[in-house]
Amino acid sequence: MRCGCLLSCAIASSGLPGCDRPTPPRQAQVDVPASAAAIETYLREGLPDEAMRVADRLREVEPGSALAAELQARALLMAATHDAERGLDPLPRRRQALDRYAEACEMAPREAGLWRSQGVAADMAGDAPRAIRCYQTAAELDPSSMQDRLLLGLAHLRRRDFEEARRALEDAKRLAPDSPWPVSAQASLRAELGAFDEAIALARSAVTMAPTESGLAVNLGKVLRQSGAPGQAIDVLMALAPEQRLQRGATEELALSLIDLERIADAARAWNDFALASPDDALAAAEAGRLWLRAGDRARARACVDLARVAQPEGTIANELQRLLDEGMRSPSAP
Repeated sequence: MRCGCLLSCAIASSGLPGCDRPTPPRQAQVDVPASAAAIETYLREGLPDEAMRVADRLREVEPGSALAAELQARALLMAATHDAERGLDPLPRRRQALDRYAEACEMAPREAGLWRSQGVAADMAGDAPRAIRCYQTAAELDPSSMQDRLLLGLAHLRRRDFEEARRALEDAKRLAPDSPWPVSAQASLRAELGAFDEAIALARSAVTMAPTESGLAVNLGKVLRQSGAPGQAIDVLMALAPEQRLQRGATEELALSLIDLERIADAARAWNDFALASPDDALAAAEAGRLWLRAGDRARARACVDLARVAQPEGTIANELQRLLDEGMRSPSAP
């Protein structure tokens, strides 16, 4: 079970602006607010390596600072995302980020936001039991938080613990009756249970509640595709604004629906457009290239090799795509 788009939207605001506790005077002193501001700027500009250098220095001189540990973790998670886009294994940095969040929670155990963020990091590292424990702790610390129940419900849903997911999502809906996100998550739950008519109605209701939120439309598209209506899913996704459609979740869902309809070239074009809009994403270029090959368009597949090589200069992903292209050229049955 994948709830990637809903999870991404649910965690978008899960980071804390910072939490700290007093530390004894030390020989080395830094301007903590200025350092934190610099890290935030680097993260906002998508420069995790620079953010990590400042965060590491801040942690050296403020080892008891939960804020410093949290900033390290956030930089590591962004760096892991960049690793994944370049075809590198993101797990090492995700696990490091999880360790930093655990340290931050140990230093500031009453900060619900830190427990929530540790849960998100655990989710990203594939440690679902730990993620659930962290979300439960965050929910206990902040009884009014819808987000913690939503994240908890999605975590249970990915594990196919449907009854636990239902309870958590009902709690989330009760705490924020005007929020569309618990409704959309409930749609995903109903789809997993095979209740597609109810799932579609819930997903459409969520979109109606917040028509400008692209994540809700993507989830509606997914529910429609799961119900056997990929054409309707494509209509929903193509109605998104171009900048919304050129997000990974929307592109992935659009391509899956097109593939269901055996429109392979159109699926390749969707990934190709995303790769051109995200030149650092070698995986997107590779996915486009594989689909162009499947559609019999070697010229565009070769162009994707170049796109992948720009995104990942060391060439591992590009080389693999080139290998597939070469094998197709040698095959007597190749179109």
